[in-house]
Amino acid sequence: MAWFLSIVFSFLCSIALTPLVAKVARRVGLVDRPDGHRKLHGREVALGGGVAVLLSVLIVIIASGAFVPAVRSALLYRWLPMGAVALAAFILCLIGLADDRYGIRGRQKLLGQIFACVLAVSGGSIIEKFVLFGHTWELGIFAFPITCLWLLAIINAMNLIDGADGLASTVGIVISIAFAIMAHMLGHPMESLVACMLAGALGGFLVYNRPPAMIFLGDAGSMTIGLLLGVLAIRSSLKGPATVAITAATAIWAIVFFDVLMALARRKLTGRSLYTVDRGHIHHVLQNRGFSPGKTVLIIGLACIICSVGALVSVALKSETIAIISTLTVLGAFVGTRLFGFHECDLFIRRVKSFLRSLLMKIPRGQDDISEKGQSVCSRFQGNREWELLWDSLIEYAERFELSKVQLNISSPVISEEYHAVWNSHHEQEDENSWSMDVPFFSDDKRVGCMSLVGKSLKGESNFHWLADLAEGLHAFEIQFSEIIERELIEEPEESVSMTEPRVESDTITAI
Repeated sequence: MAWFLSIVFSFLCSIALTPLVAKVARRVGLVDRPDGHRKLHGREVALGGGVAVLLSVLIVIIASGAFVPAVRSALLYRWLPMGAVALAAFILCLIGLADDRYGIRGRQKLLGQIFACVLAVSGGSIIEKFVLFGHTWELGIFAFPITCLWLLAIINAMNLIDGADGLASTVGIVISIAFAIMAHMLGHPMESLVACMLAGALGGFLVYNRPPAMIFLGDAGSMTIGLLLGVLAIRSSLKGPATVAITAATAIWAIVFFDVLMALARRKLTGRSLYTVDRGHIHHVLQNRGFSPGKTVLIIGLACIICSVGALVSVALKSETIAIISTLTVLGAFVGTRLFGFHECDLFIRRVKSFLRSLLMKIPRGQDDISEKGQSVCSRFQGNREWELLWDSLIEYAERFELSKVQLNISSPVISEEYHAVWNSHHEQEDENSWSMDVPFFSDDKRVGCMSLVGKSLKGESNFHWLADLAEGLHAFEIQFSEIIERELIEEPEESVSMTEPRVESDTITAI
């Protein structure tokens, strides 16, 4: 009964607070404005929904402590870890509000995240040991930093997945309920109660956050919820003093972690910075495949439920194999059906094969994407425009000017295109004498891509005359680029703008 009441009261509290927070947010200018490029929702939407969620949880916890003796005793007994987590969540919420309102640099946000994680771990929420395949592994002096990294990973994972109306709220509800059940199974009633409160608060917020949303969580919400769920993942899965059932806890987070892993792989394997923003996350891909915002949330939510059920069954039957099989089945279904992750996995396999061939034998001409003078790797994540023709011309251009490396990155939410290609010469390698050049591409004043060139300086010759010839060749390439864009816009004038009004999350990986 206590768990049911905690869900109901936090739900009602969130229902009441969320409209008030939205009203205040609009009054102080805390809104997410569409920019016609990455933020494609059609109107201004209030931010700061995380404030309503956090306040709802805190209010119900305090009220429970005031009126329920058992809860009051538990709070007094656990005042240090719970107080540390509450303070850390409050700090993260303030940092998120500052970022939502004014925008702060990634390193500043990272420092704030680290401070909050250190504070939470210092209060006692730490992984000193974990159980894996029947063996207990001691972390020793690495316990503190590894726990901080775990919390940082979850904070940023929740921040990244908050990119579609109702998605982060739905995922948060599923994960909260999973940890509430797990905590109850492993004998942690207070953690189970708090998880129920968080689920109820997110449920109340979801009433206003479902498509089309009237308020977003913002960084203040996604980071704060990530911290709370990260701590719950630790404390709800304890099988002994500071000993975590790591397999079950990780399985519950599988879908969120998989999205982050694919983002890292996609950016690294296409030669881009890990901090590059894109719209290749699981919710973006599903919406680009024609799923409505509601169906997108439903698919991802069901995947999280299946992984969570597998994790809970594994805890009940004391068999980690069940959690592993259920998780791999869900992830395999996404990749196998090409709904999400197929291109990233395919690109990784191709890179591994290419690396092994380079170690074992001479690379044959004409095989895969290997040319006579270099190696080309192309990846299409979205869209159907004829970028291959453009890329073939660019490779010929690179070989004619004996460049070391050429990279083409097309990433435009407005036209739903994501294409990346990298070419490296076998004979020309980058060194201290190399030069580099980045050339952006625009369509209707919106940046849709960038081309990067790397070459070696010419000794004993005029580099300026040579660069003039290089620029002349780029002019023809720009004309071909414009023809592809204009041809597609003429053929499909109404399809360049998504009908689902997708929005963009804060897509900066600050800690992973």
